[in-house]
Amino acid sequence: MKAVFSDSQSVEKEAKAHYAFPEFVMMENAAAAMEAEVLKAICRDESDSTHASAPCPRVLIICGSGNNGGDGYALARRLCGKIPCDIFAIKAPKTEEAIAQRKMAESTGVPIFTEIPADEKLSSYSVIVDCILGTGFSGELKEPLAGIIEKVNSLPANKIACDIPTGLRFKVNLTITMGCLKSALFGDQAKDLCGTIQIADLGITPAKFEACGRPDAFLIEKDDIKLPWRKNKASHKGSYGHTAVFAGEKSGAGILAASAALNFGSGLVTLVKTENSNLEQFKISPELMINDEIPANTTCVLIGSGLGGVSTLTASPAREVPPAPAQKALDQVKAWFRSAKAPACLFDADLFSWKDLPAFLDELYSSRPEEKIILTPHLKELKSFCDFAFLGEAPVTIAELTQAEKRIEIGNKICQRFPGITLIMKSANTFIAHEDDIYICDAGSPSLAKAGSGDVLAGMTAALLAQGYTTRDAAITAVYAHALAGSSFANGEDWALTAEKLINRLGK
Repeated sequence: MKAVFSDSQSVEKEAKAHYAFPEFVMMENAAAAMEAEVLKAICRDESDSTHASAPCPRVLIICGSGNNGGDGYALARRLCGKIPCDIFAIKAPKTEEAIAQRKMAESTGVPIFTEIPADEKLSSYSVIVDCILGTGFSGELKEPLAGIIEKVNSLPANKIACDIPTGLRFKVNLTITMGCLKSALFGDQAKDLCGTIQIADLGITPAKFEACGRPDAFLIEKDDIKLPWRKNKASHKGSYGHTAVFAGEKSGAGILAASAALNFGSGLVTLVKTENSNLEQFKISPELMINDEIPANTTCVLIGSGLGGVSTLTASPAREVPPAPAQKALDQVKAWFRSAKAPACLFDADLFSWKDLPAFLDELYSSRPEEKIILTPHLKELKSFCDFAFLGEAPVTIAELTQAEKRIEIGNKICQRFPGITLIMKSANTFIAHEDDIYICDAGSPSLAKAGSGDVLAGMTAALLAQGYTTRDAAITAVYAHALAGSSFANGEDWALTAEKLINRLGK
């Protein structure tokens, strides 16, 4: 896993002090990293037959007034004499290092403009490098900068960002982030802007750099997952757990989750019918069992996917009217959780509309605090859960939850409020909160934006819990494997993904 920091400026400051590294050395290494990628981009363009008649490649570096702009001036100086390049200085440099770097760039003869080039000239650049604003900027971009970025975004040039796309408005093919990964690169808005993210070595290895601060999160990589390979040759179906999935008012969601559980290693999978289940409307695989109750040998229960009826639920067992189907299902879960040898539960979808879910979770943990629970809300569901769990506090908005820093904050807050629970916050980039740590999966693709894909993830995660995984390992493995299965549709057929096709890609 790679470390991710919210306050990267403090980490950089500590690194400079600890390793006695002056700013200009780091700036020179930042420029060297960008130079290498600019030259690679030029070479790719020249070797691309579709660009055979293109004019001589030319680079435009757009510089701001701070050290991000200083990196750009240093890049221009390094490129001068190798490839034609120009600088568009939006503002005069104001930091000591940026002023010095501009003087050096001027001495090499790099043309510096203080007005945006005319449209014809602007369209002639094959590579444009964004060195305007770094991670220190917050707030909304103002004119004329916002308009300049909008114009540049419309150009076909290969675009590269220094550290972070300016104001998270500049759309680039590649982001070269300096020294370490920044959490701002993994918000939902950033997903469509940053392109490929690459860490630049500033003269200190990333490990040494990261040691100068405590990470706020960790980026999941493929080597971090633990797929449910079957290594015990003397095993049987009971060796790999039994997943029970409630099939409620919209049983299709439960069927998808159960099918995903079966395809992700669970030895046995049972659909548990509620009174309002519509299972009879579906053609169900003969591999799935059906029961009216949670089977005695169940090792994980999944409830919520298509359950329905949560608006009528109450927290109190004392009722004057017969319990609703969803209430009966939750009563079953509560009784099973108290009696099972090593219970594990996954709560999904409809249950996050239930105002008493926080109280229900408290009750489960008061009886079995050592056992396993995973919650899998998307952002709208996460907002509802936060509203119910933190009554009396200022409500969080969905717009706020799209921001990486806010999701890190909320994930930590929920894990403090509900110790032992693991939270999967589904979105364009999915965040996992577990104890004191946050894990980020950025491997998801737009192909997953299809009804049923969340039910598949719930089933996959429950299957791993059923097989004895820790909640941390189950969440990390299922989320990343789900993203990989979805990304296999990305080349020319991303619109065609369905939940059933996604299930069939598991294990391939």
